[in-house]
Amino acid sequence: MSKYAIVTGASRGLGAACAEGLAMDGYDLIITYRENADKAAAVKADLENKYGVTVKTYQINIRNEEEVIAFRAWAEQEMGTGLAVLVNNAGIYTNQPTETMNTKDFCDVVDVNVKGTFFMTRYFVDLMIANHFGKIIHLCSAAGLRAAKGSLAYSASKFAVRGMTQAMAIDLGQYNIQVNAIAPGAHKTDMYWDAVRIDPELMETRTKGCPLQRAGELTEMHHIVHYFLASDFITGQVVSMNGGTTMV
Repeated sequence: MSKYAIVTGASRGLGAACAEGLAMDGYDLIITYRENADKAAAVKADLENKYGVTVKTYQINIRNEEEVIAFRAWAEQEMGTGLAVLVNNAGIYTNQPTETMNTKDFCDVVDVNVKGTFFMTRYFVDLMIANHFGKIIHLCSAAGLRAAKGSLAYSASKFAVRGMTQAMAIDLGQYNIQVNAIAPGAHKTDMYWDAVRIDPELMETRTKGCPLQRAGELTEMHHIVHYFLASDFITGQVVSMNGGTTMV
């Protein structure tokens, strides 16, 4: 049975970096995207050319339960039942203060980041249970360890992902499934450079405010992915890959 991995929201940024880490280890992949079909196709071509793996792309809005159920059926038809790794990376962000928080924006963040993570795990974990093996990695955030100004919706969602990580690890351990999370800080993604263009002084202050005084490189995600793949005795944990941001 051929093993494969799924990474949601992998058309760019940290999702694409996680997908590359898996491709480096020889995993065939399904990478999902919501809108960036061209970028997803570029990631697919890059990983197939570099690592000789098979990569399929799939458009989905993970907040929609019916779309996730349809994706589950498609994945088994296209790739089989050998799902070994699920990386729940897809998420959205908003920065608004509590006193003026827009209700729709709050609910949208929770729907994608919390419900989407739940739907993906709920409808794919049966494949791992049947194989008595699996690794699930959630993308948490430094904001899921310590809230920041304007982070009401995002922090609420990522604190929830932390709780889900522990609860799932407890429930699924009996099936030899490890569930862990990565809590990245600022990394040099498209969103990071957009923020730098909007307010370079603020981003400089935030970057210099962490002990390592820099933003993370995307390639540094590879090490954390490899770590979780290599260890079969770590579960329910959050690795804080954020330059020490949450210490200060």
